[in-house]
Amino acid sequence: MRVVADVDTGIDDALALVWLAARHRAGEIDLHVTTSAGNTTAALAARNSAEVLDVCGASDVPVVAGAAVPRVLPLTTTPETHGPEGLGYWVPAVREMDPVSTAAPASTAADAVAAWEAASPDHLLVAGPATNLAYAVEHRPGILRRARVTLMCGAFLYPGNTTPTAEWNAWVDPHALAFAVDNWPEGAEPPVICPLNVTEQVVLTPERLDGWTRGDTSRRARMLRDALRFYFEFHESVGVGHVAQIHDLAAAMVMLGAVDATVRDATVAVATDPELVRGTTVADWTGEGGTGPYWGRPANARVLTGLDPGEVFGRFAVALGAPGAHG
Repeated sequence: MRVVADVDTGIDDALALVWLAARHRAGEIDLHVTTSAGNTTAALAARNSAEVLDVCGASDVPVVAGAAVPRVLPLTTTPETHGPEGLGYWVPAVREMDPVSTAAPASTAADAVAAWEAASPDHLLVAGPATNLAYAVEHRPGILRRARVTLMCGAFLYPGNTTPTAEWNAWVDPHALAFAVDNWPEGAEPPVICPLNVTEQVVLTPERLDGWTRGDTSRRARMLRDALRFYFEFHESVGVGHVAQIHDLAAAMVMLGAVDATVRDATVAVATDPELVRGTTVADWTGEGGTGPYWGRPANARVLTGLDPGEVFGRFAVALGAPGAHG
């Protein structure tokens, strides 16, 4: 099973990659990684992704940097959330790596989508802004007719984590997400959207992390502790508590059907203007007739409405080989 993870690594992206790398090493998936700019730059996200994969013994996984800037807007990154280089307090062993060093020519969405085309994925995870995805919708829709697409983005009738109504990935590049859902290729299976409504329930505690890594001196364990210590501190600073919400790991597991999940069909739209509602996602939930009651348009997405956070962490613990882990 061929899987592409399009990420902006990012601490919670890193946990998704740790889990996917374990699946890759077990021979269950053939993993490929591309990046977009969001939590950090596309170049640093590629460097971070390569670091996580190397730490997990999956350095054979190819990593390609993609869109360096959003489709329309200037780039905003989040060093306060993910650390100055994206992995919290963890400093990668390789500070610069061609062709993804900050001195390299800026990568583009076309670079990422060319890698998707070469990989011919069965599953595509978009865990960062949808910049690369929008390019594929516009220029290479055939990829999306062959792959099942899962996105981590959005918030539906639920507070945002970037503005009162907008989730981060949707806010960073709302034009890309809006273009993708408005122009989803005919004949392609509608994407599954994993929104904050559900992913914010996947809350990791320091105690659970300690249970996974106590006595483990491996680079992987040290990376998890250093990255998540920063993430715990960030969440505490914004009033969530000394915990961490692990959005992208949940989306990766939903993508591969590793956890029980419920979804609901909807017609999804994304606000690009004015600034007050930038990135706000709206769903017109479709009924038996296949169209929403307000817009009268067919569903263009399947929105995740529920999963068991304990099952997510149980699966992750198994991937880590943690003591007492069970799937």
